[in-house]
Order: sequence, then structure tokens, then C-alpha cells
Amino acid sequence: MRFLFSLVLILFLFSCDKSQTATTKTIEKPASSVAKKHDEIITIDQKFESKIEAWAEYENFTTFIKRYITISAEDAINNSRELNLLTKSLNDSIKPKFLETPAFNARLNLLLNETLRLYDMSSIPSIKTSEVDNQVTKVLEAFSSVNSKINTIIQQIELDAAVDDVDFNKERYDTTEIVEKPKEPQQNIQKKLFKRTQKKKGQLDNVTKKKKSISEKTLKKQKVVKKKDN
Repeated sequence: MRFLFSLVLILFLFSCDKSQTATTKTIEKPASSVAKKHDEIITIDQKFESKIEAWAEYENFTTFIKRYITISAEDAINNSRELNLLTKSLNDSIKPKFLETPAFNARLNLLLNETLRLYDMSSIPSIKTSEVDNQVTKVLEAFSSVNSKINTIIQQIELDAAVDDVDFNKERYDTTEIVEKPKEPQQNIQKKLFKRTQKKKGQLDNVTKKKKSISEKTLKKQKVVKKKDN
């Protein structure tokens, strides 16, 4: 009787352990539901924020995309449609005038394309978690590129303004007048050139005469020496 009781107890404990293992396996999250932390986004320099604070579409997009820094593949896909719509709104919005450049618009178009690719993944049943994570990274990098360009443009504008201000102050306080030498008439220039040519010619004639005189003297001396020898 005691043996039978022990056997039943062992079977009961074994079945409980097996049931608990099965339950543990059931509550394990699939990989697509596990949140992944991505690199932080490059943001607008704090001192430049006032330059774009009136750009409402940018503010709306920035607030929404921050949730993608730490997100699961499943949530990334589920929110991809709204993300893409916000990107379209950002791209079509009235931007600050200083950002209306081909280079900046190209970066916005890249961001739009990356969010569209992420949204297209929602229609692929067999999409891998790693593929979704990689695409989220591309979206975040594209937005970082947009922010980096904004910082660069504003820095350049401020630098140009500082240079212009320095040049203005130089012109304002520099009392030195630049007196431009009047141009000499072409006729006078030709006369001067002619005089120089004549002068050089005269100098050459004098040198030739001196050489000739020396030669004549040398010949006379030689003749005198010959007569003495004779």
C-alpha cells in the first residue's frame, strides 16, 4: 500500500513539473515582440531650436519618431503607416525659407523613402524581425541626417552674418582713402617707349665707339713697336 502511494505521488509531481515547463514555454515572447534599443537620433542644437519652432509638422514628426528609438519589430510595423503619413506631411509642408535648398529637400525625400519601405514590410507575412530592425535603423539615420543638415545650414548662415558684420565695421571705421592713380594716355606711353629705345640705342653706339677707339689705339701701338724692332 505504501509503495502504491509513493508511486502515485511521484507520477503526480512529474506531471506537475511537465505542466509547469509547458506553461513557461507558452509565455515566452516571440522575437518580434521584444523591444530593441537603437542609437540615439542626432538632434537640433539647442541654440538653433528657436529658428524652427514655428515648423509644426517638424515638431509633430519629432515627437512621434522618438518612440522608434526603443521599439519591437511588431510595434514598428504596426505604427509604420502613421509614421509614413507624418513624413509625407513634413515633406509637403511649408518649410522655413532658409531650408528651401535642393540638398535639404533631398534628405527629406530619403527619409520619406525609408519610412515607405518600412510601411511596405507590413504587407509581407514572412518578414524577419532582423529585417524590420535594420529598416528602423535606416529611418532613424535618415532623420539624423535631416537634423544634421539643419544644424549645418544655420551655422553657415550665422557665420556669413558675422563675416558681413566685420566687413561692415571695417568700411565704417576705416578712413583711409584709396587714391587711384589716373591712367596715362596711350600716346604718352608710346613716346616714353620711343625715348627709352633711343636712349638704349645711343648707349650701344657709345659702347661701339669706345671699342673702335681702343682697337685703333692698339693697332697704332703695334705699328710703333714693329718700327722700333726694324
